[in-house]
Amino acid sequence: TELTTLRTSAWPAGHLLLAAFDCDGAVGAALQMRDSVLLVNGLPPTLAKESAAALAPVRSDLPAIRGTRSTATAFSQAWVEATGATVTTSFEETLYRLGDLVPPVGVAGEPRVADDHDTDLLAGWFDAFFVEAFDSTSNPAASRDVLAAVADAGGHVVLWTVDGEPVAMARVHGCLLGMSRIGPVYTPPEHRGHGYGAAVTAQAVRHAWSGGARDVVLFADDGNPVSNGVYRRLGFVPVGENVQYAFTA
Repeated sequence: TELTTLRTSAWPAGHLLLAAFDCDGAVGAALQMRDSVLLVNGLPPTLAKESAAALAPVRSDLPAIRGTRSTATAFSQAWVEATGATVTTSFEETLYRLGDLVPPVGVAGEPRVADDHDTDLLAGWFDAFFVEAFDSTSNPAASRDVLAAVADAGGHVVLWTVDGEPVAMARVHGCLLGMSRIGPVYTPPEHRGHGYGAAVTAQAVRHAWSGGARDVVLFADDGNPVSNGVYRRLGFVPVGENVQYAFTA
């Protein structure tokens, strides 16, 4: 997530880039996503207290942090001590890396890469995904901005179509340091149960490979057993756990 966030073509005004140093030089870093969540995987847990103490006076309104359980828990505890904020768990997710791809068979339809004619459809799907996956408030304008950033960051959206009609999508992040991340993957409710999500994910993997990726990764919400099962059957192997903590004053 840190790598794909750093690839943002224009860094959002006011979003943090935090570096931690000791006498030997830089030893850690954190950065904010577009939704202002602070990614803390680059901060050693041993520096959580110092980082939180330095950040609290200038960004006391930090809404949330995200990282592996050890890094995020260490920082959240330090943040509560530094600010008096209340912390809750927003969601937990598993990071998967592809082993050997096992594509689904017998799924009707065919893939294609989305183009400008799909903008309105995809903006709606991105918005629906954020509402369903993260309980976000519907914000079509923000979702349209996210969609515009896909191409700016060297990525694409792969569609699965049936009789020419798009029925599922998967975003493929541009290859960076040999890695490409897939997500979000979304199938509208009326098209679920036919294998389209698995089919479009498998095609997204092939698209990532064609872009030079050696490793293909994705995240799945721990609270969604269906998506986790789909990814495991496709050959994705769990390699880590992430947690997001939200703060309220």
